[in-house]
Amino acid sequence: MAPPTDAAMQPPPMDRTAPTDLEAAVVALGCFWNVEAAFGALDGVVRTTVGYAGGQAPDPAYATLGDHAEAVRVEYAPARLRYTALLDRFWSLFDPTLTPAKRRYQPLLVPQNAEQAEQARASRADAVAQDERAERVEIVGDGNFCAAALRHQKHLLRRHDDVTAALQARLPDARALARSPAATLATGYLGGHRHPSRLADDQDRLGLPADALSTLRAAARRHGNWNAFVQAGRST
Repeated sequence: MAPPTDAAMQPPPMDRTAPTDLEAAVVALGCFWNVEAAFGALDGVVRTTVGYAGGQAPDPAYATLGDHAEAVRVEYAPARLRYTALLDRFWSLFDPTLTPAKRRYQPLLVPQNAEQAEQARASRADAVAQDERAERVEIVGDGNFCAAALRHQKHLLRRHDDVTAALQARLPDARALARSPAATLATGYLGGHRHPSRLADDQDRLGLPADALSTLRAAARRHGNWNAFVQAGRST
C-alpha cells in the first residue's frame, strides 16, 4: 500500500525520526499508569509499555496478577540516555513512607542484563545508605516482563479524547498508538511529569493541533508532578 499523500495522515514527526538502536529497562513503582507517564517524560525515552514483572505465576493479567507487580518497560536510546539516569528517576520517584498494601504495587528493579544488574544493586546500596527503607525495593534477576492488555496502554492519554483523537488520526490502529513515541511523550505531559515550558520545543515533534497542545499544557500545569511520584493506586 502506498503511503498517504496528506501530511496530516503521516505519523507524528517524532515517530518518523525515532531511533531504532534501543535498550530496555523494566521498573515497578506502584500503579503502572502513572509510572508510564513519569518515565515517558524523559528525554531519550522512545516508548513505554505497561505490564507485569517480578513473579512466577503464569499468564498474569490485570485481574489475576498472582505474585507479579505492575511494571513498565522503558525503551530508550542509549546514545541519549543512560540506564543510570533511569535509576536516578526511579529513586526520585520512590517514596519510602509508602508501604504497598498489595504485591501488585511492590517496587522493583528488573535488570535486563548483567551490567544493569550491577548498576541496580549499586544504586540500591546508595539509596539504603540514605534511608534503610529503600531495602524494600526488590531487584529481580530473571528480567521477565509480560505486557498488559492493549486497553491498559497509554491509559492517561486515552482519558483525554482530543489528544487521543489527534494522534489516532495519524496512526493506523490502537496498537500503533500504544507504541507511538509521540503518545509516550504526550502521556508524560498529561501525567504532569514534564514541565509545560518544554512544549515550546516539543510541539513540532509531537505534530499535534493547537487544541491538543493546550490540553497537554493545562494538564502539566494542573498536575505538576515534575519531581514527585503520584502515589500508587490513585488512578486504579
